[in-house]
Amino acid sequence: MMPDVWGALVAALQLVGDVLRQDADLTGRLGTLPLLWSSIGVAALALLSIGVGQSGVLFLNRIRGVRALISGALALVYLIALRLLEALVTWGVALAVTGLPLPVTTILTVFLLALAPHVFNALTFLPYVGLGIGRVLEVWSFLLLFLLLGAAYDLPAWLALLITGSGWFLMQLLARLLGAPLGWVSSRLWTLATGEPVLVTSANILTGGPFVPVLASRHREPRPAASAVEAPSPDASPPDAPDAENGGRP
Repeated sequence: MMPDVWGALVAALQLVGDVLRQDADLTGRLGTLPLLWSSIGVAALALLSIGVGQSGVLFLNRIRGVRALISGALALVYLIALRLLEALVTWGVALAVTGLPLPVTTILTVFLLALAPHVFNALTFLPYVGLGIGRVLEVWSFLLLFLLLGAAYDLPAWLALLITGSGWFLMQLLARLLGAPLGWVSSRLWTLATGEPVLVTSANILTGGPFVPVLASRHREPRPAASAVEAPSPDASPPDAPDAENGGRP
């Protein structure tokens, strides 16, 4: 029997709508296995949208083919790893503060549902406004995480915000400590796969945005400067690709 892909897609989209509307019935189902499986569909839609946005930025940066596949794969791996790390750290903070051992299924459901705003992440490739859209989606996701955690633990708003903020801060600290070795490993993988030297900074990994490696160096033969009246040479090298640090945007 073929899986009902269309039915699963519709169910995931309906759940996204419930999360964004903060449906009251949703909080009563936190911790149930059916909602956990449905939240995986929400996360899959979010990751698909993130992949589309990253593909757009890679295209604008003239990174295509095998290099684009490697960049996209590394970006998604790091994004998933950072989300799992944040869930683990936040669960530990909540356990220390409340003393309540919330089931792993519940905390995973909360973090997967909090990805719902990222179904709009495909828009982040747009020039000029893409970075701003990405920041808005991150804030929206954080607010949903705060509300869902408060409902899962039945906490007052101030305590839920303290736990969510503390988990986010500790995750950022741990991620920055790991940023340097992860950047080195990523640079090595890129060089082995493409044969090109690159410098992957910790910022590429920690932003959660499009993964666009920064070229470490390109040694070019020095050429004599053209005089003021000379026309440009027909075989002059094309303009450099858009600045990777700016996400490929003007």
